[in-house]
Amino acid sequence: MVAPYIFKIGKLEKIKIKVMSTKLITLLSILFTGVFCSQAQSNDPHANHDSAITGITSEKILMVLDITVKDSLKYQQYRLKAEPLIEKYGGIYLVRSGGMAFDIDSERKVTPVEGNWNPNRFIILQWESMEQLQNFASSEEYKAVAKLRENSASTKSIIVKKYQ
Repeated sequence: MVAPYIFKIGKLEKIKIKVMSTKLITLLSILFTGVFCSQAQSNDPHANHDSAITGITSEKILMVLDITVKDSLKYQQYRLKAEPLIEKYGGIYLVRSGGMAFDIDSERKVTPVEGNWNPNRFIILQWESMEQLQNFASSEEYKAVAKLRENSASTKSIIVKKYQ
């Protein structure tokens, strides 16, 4: 049987042990903070770092659309049916321009600044994630409505990650 060692320590030794314990705790705190912070860093200084903390990426997705309306009556039907679906699936309109006759504010026209780009209708939608956008685009509800857009307008669209 091993007997525990009992040391008699004086006041000075107790102070030294307390100082060493405090230094060790401080060092461990600094080390932990450094490791935790390095996990949150990325090569992109503008990246959203929520994923390092929660494991969930929160890079917002923007869908940019340049639409040329060919049949404004059919396109209005599309718009009226698509808007609630976009909202239902979490999409947010950031830009809605074009000055169409059915717009609430007919003065929202696209103003060309340079080059020959002058979209008939220009829209930017924001989605919380690519998955959210894909859920919207692949839903049976939207697929049925999308036919109205396809038959009333030609669309050029791109998807980009929001710069943060």
